[in-house]
Amino acid sequence: MSVIKNYELMTDKLNALGSWSYEGIVGIEYDIDIDGMDGLTTTLELTFFVSLSLIKSNRRFKLKIRYYNVSDLTLRKVTNLYLTDNLIIHDKNEIGWESSKRYHVHDDSGYGENDGFNFIDFYCSSIEAVSVEDFYK
Repeated sequence: MSVIKNYELMTDKLNALGSWSYEGIVGIEYDIDIDGMDGLTTTLELTFFVSLSLIKSNRRFKLKIRYYNVSDLTLRKVTNLYLTDNLIIHDKNEIGWESSKRYHVHDDSGYGENDGFNFIDFYCSSIEAVSVEDFYK
């Protein structure tokens, strides 16, 4: 079971079309919402570029995932954010971390070591897949 709410709903649409893979991050939107009581909520929406296997089709899609209560956001070398897979998500709830930093999210180097290239790194309280659509729509 994924820690990303609605993830299966979004990926089922892609799976129905064939095998697919992440290729990179093509959109980054960071938002701070301040309410009237000086409270704030931060969200980060990442748009992932995904494509179907070239054998079946060269269709491309945008998969949007939103991260809530984002903190300690680090972006480095944002010329290209290539991915070999989705971002790595570590659930810190098991070791007693506060709920606002429940998930540690970062990229992966692709060598299977969960170490990352350190292009993107942050903490958040929850994660939700919000849409999947044709890339050129």
